[in-house]
Amino acid sequence: MVSLPRANHFCLMGTDVKLLCAPDDKARREIANQANVVDFLAEFARSGRTRIGESVVSEIHRLTTEGIYPCAGDYRDARTRVTITGTTHRPSHSSQVRSDVQDMLDWLYGEGRQQSPLRRAAFLLWKTNAIHPFNGGNDRVARALAYLVVLLEVAPVFAGESLPTKLKKRKSEYLDALQAADNGDLAPLETLVLACFQGQITELMVGPAGTAPTASAT
Repeated sequence: MVSLPRANHFCLMGTDVKLLCAPDDKARREIANQANVVDFLAEFARSGRTRIGESVVSEIHRLTTEGIYPCAGDYRDARTRVTITGTTHRPSHSSQVRSDVQDMLDWLYGEGRQQSPLRRAAFLLWKTNAIHPFNGGNDRVARALAYLVVLLEVAPVFAGESLPTKLKKRKSEYLDALQAADNGDLAPLETLVLACFQGQITELMVGPAGTAPTASAT
């Protein structure tokens, strides 16, 4: 069994961390991969597609961990048992991962249709972390899925510091909100998603740290 702190997950086979890149190259690859994920989300939104399916979840994970871990795009399986420290929540058993992901997506386009886009985004953000479907990169996939819901159902805003990056920067609030969601209260996470997306929009209008953008700004 492998115990991992929440929001600090690694792609594991058994008990060995397997990197496809040099350790000192990991951060650079993560940044490059994140850019590829944002490009994928933008293309998805601009193509007119509206439904997030399992293949989309897997592709986001593949892009997120490509060149870093060997599990890119693959659900975790019985070779790895995972616990997450810092919470009483237990992730899905490996045998239930695929069905739990499908149930999450079924909720999004079924019962969840009655909820606001921000609540739907917050639900995917929490539930992906709760299921922990992959051996690594789960939180980055969760933040990307939440961002995709906002892009599709609120506003297609791709410029500026993105929602996933802003959530990561507000780590303490984010982890507290995930803990609240584990205990049945999704409101703090929904509020945080709204605040981060509003921050992204505000920066497009006034520039970072309240500075007005120049004519050459992109």
